[in-house]
Amino acid sequence: MYVYTQNPQIKPGAKVKLTLQNTLSVEAQPTPTVEMEVKRVEEDGLGLAFVNVTGRHLWQSVERLRTELAIGQDYFQAHLNALVINDRNEILLAQQHGKWTFPATFLEVGQDWRDALETFLKRDLGIAVTGTGSIVAMNSVGYPELPEAAVLDLFVEVQSSSHRCKLSKGSRYKSARWTDRRRDVEEATFASEQMRELADAALMRRIKGEGPG
Repeated sequence: MYVYTQNPQIKPGAKVKLTLQNTLSVEAQPTPTVEMEVKRVEEDGLGLAFVNVTGRHLWQSVERLRTELAIGQDYFQAHLNALVINDRNEILLAQQHGKWTFPATFLEVGQDWRDALETFLKRDLGIAVTGTGSIVAMNSVGYPELPEAAVLDLFVEVQSSSHRCKLSKGSRYKSARWTDRRRDVEEATFASEQMRELADAALMRRIKGEGPG
């Protein structure tokens, strides 16, 4: 495998771990992490070799997914985004890869989506859920070059009695915080403009005394 990178500061024989992440979507699931050995170093990149059969098998499995699956027909992930609002009218934001998002989890086959959100929020953020509203928005993301990352984003309002949150050990989020200030939402760097608009709309509904959507 050849990986393009500018002026690689590494020598032949070095062991590296490689994970490909779709940079267009911070929530897209990456390929498996595999161990590789640097075989060749050039000005514009590295020639890498798989260290063992298991790594090569994992990588080839992903390659098969890319050629055999049709986006939206054979493979589509349901991604649940929780717009958590507590009894102080604060909304919960989580930071991942330098951008703010809503806490989110992928729905597994056979799971009830409400149970999935409640379990995820309690396990990963220590949040107590008191109720779930309806789906307030959705969005689909798919990339022809990466069909295994095809995602249906669902945004759901969630009510909570919690005023604090505690990230679980090994959490994919760098930090999480509650806020009731629209200015915080306006100034934060969100993963998408849709998320910013949904956060602002949720706070506005609470300011006006309206219930969840």
